[in-house]
Amino acid sequence: MPPPVTAPPTPPGPPPTAGGELDKATVYDAAGRPSPCGKPRKACPEVERDTAFLDRCRLGGFQVRVCGCSELCSGDVSAAGRGYDAAGTAKVCEPARTDCEVAPARASFQDACAERGFRLSQCGCEWLCSGKVDLAPQ
Repeated sequence: MPPPVTAPPTPPGPPPTAGGELDKATVYDAAGRPSPCGKPRKACPEVERDTAFLDRCRLGGFQVRVCGCSELCSGDVSAAGRGYDAAGTAKVCEPARTDCEVAPARASFQDACAERGFRLSQCGCEWLCSGKVDLAPQ
């Protein structure tokens, strides 16, 4: 009868995911600015928590991570409120306003937005696409 097969011994020390990779992971603040996640600090000044940002992070399917003395998000939740005009300029999509008349978006802008799988929305008093599209100058 052959000898029983045994697993190789486990090396000593913490598992690889105990913080090594997370310390260098990219995280995002409420404005969508990326930065590397530093190790959590033990002594931090008391600051008011941005619960709206933390809720958007969790509800967006991301993780809230403590990096240094800040609570940051593993994904960019600011992108949900961002749109792009026909020139490709990123803008915050404000709620549609009723105190202005919005001219229809150029057909080429509508087509470029839809062909790439993005959505055209009225934001404030202008039309913005949910993704950046390149239009040839006209």
